[in-house]
Amino acid sequence: MTSILDGELARLEIQEDPAQFYRALREEPIRFDAKLGFYICSTYHEMREILRNTVVFSSIDSQTMDSLRTPPPEAVAIRRQMLQPVNTLVTNDPPAHTRIRKMVDEPFRPRSIEGLRQQIENIVTECIDAFIGDGHCEIVKQFAIPIPILVIADLLGLDRKLAPKIKEWSDASVEPLGMMVSDERLIICARTIKEFQDHLIAELEARQRSPREDLLSHLVNAHDEAGQGFSMAEMISLTQQFLVAGNETTTNGIAAGIALLIDNPAQQALLREDPARCMVFANEVLRLESPVQGLFRVVKADTEISGVKMPKGARVMMRFAAANRDPAKYENADTLDVMRHNAGTHVGFGAGIHHCIGANLAREEMTQAFRLLLERCQDLAYIPDANDFSHHPSMILRGLKKLHVSFAGAR
Repeated sequence: MTSILDGELARLEIQEDPAQFYRALREEPIRFDAKLGFYICSTYHEMREILRNTVVFSSIDSQTMDSLRTPPPEAVAIRRQMLQPVNTLVTNDPPAHTRIRKMVDEPFRPRSIEGLRQQIENIVTECIDAFIGDGHCEIVKQFAIPIPILVIADLLGLDRKLAPKIKEWSDASVEPLGMMVSDERLIICARTIKEFQDHLIAELEARQRSPREDLLSHLVNAHDEAGQGFSMAEMISLTQQFLVAGNETTTNGIAAGIALLIDNPAQQALLREDPARCMVFANEVLRLESPVQGLFRVVKADTEISGVKMPKGARVMMRFAAANRDPAKYENADTLDVMRHNAGTHVGFGAGIHHCIGANLAREEMTQAFRLLLERCQDLAYIPDANDFSHHPSMILRGLKKLHVSFAGAR
């Protein structure tokens, strides 16, 4: 039996303004969408239960979209020319996930991110310097995109001149996951990912010959407790995930945050009075806008959650964005509150063993972007008639296409 909610995630109108849809979803915490062919979990308590149970709810091959949509033959042919995908972090379970996470964790720990703070501040400052004299800017292109791309380029040890290519590679990696792209675009994405692989293989081979102080060299030199290193396919998989996690979600979070600042002047004033609360604000942006709206798990054995039976082999979408607005967890859940005591408990970065490895880096970039923009720009406002506030079509990610703003009192 179908429901009025079935297939709604695929509608552009819902993707643009999903809040009401999420409220309806939460009336049935676990529900099967007959049109889309998967279950959806939309409440905080049930989601935490599923995310912590990696035995029944597996991440292995969980984000492969081919079972939900047959790719065009030309895209399949291009994929066959590439290193085949392997499960490393996002699409893996213990004990393999535990081994790999330990091998790559060090560069993303809080103390390592603290060491990057000045570098991040410098990059944010450079971006602001480029438009500060104009009194206006297009936030996505001039601010939200370059900050995380330059940070991840420096971290990986890639030439900053590759920034446009890094953006292309990242877009090609995530767009197919959103299940909203044409066959023609899937073919282009396949070609672009092959280009990414070819370039990164050359970079990694260069690090094998001559290591540097960068993340690619860390991958080349990493070994587990048995002395086993990464294969080339594993290093490519990890680098691709670092590009996406260190780029797309942070870009979308920064842009969404600037819009929230303009829409909530009283909250903006609180941040100007106490810039130290920009970290709380970053968490509120991640909670309210959830750049990663949802990800899948695969059911490994017949099970039941909240009275709903799910068969082995079924897919469950963890709808992070709905859980992050669950009133059972958050008071005034649809409201921005930079004084919120539990803002950091959101599941925008997942939870448990799959809590995003780049979470600390993303939060630091967002925090410094908001703090420095507020410090240097007064009277933030939308440029009249310049914005339609539309988002890129995707069932997985949420990101503004553009955001034209003006400001005064710049310094």
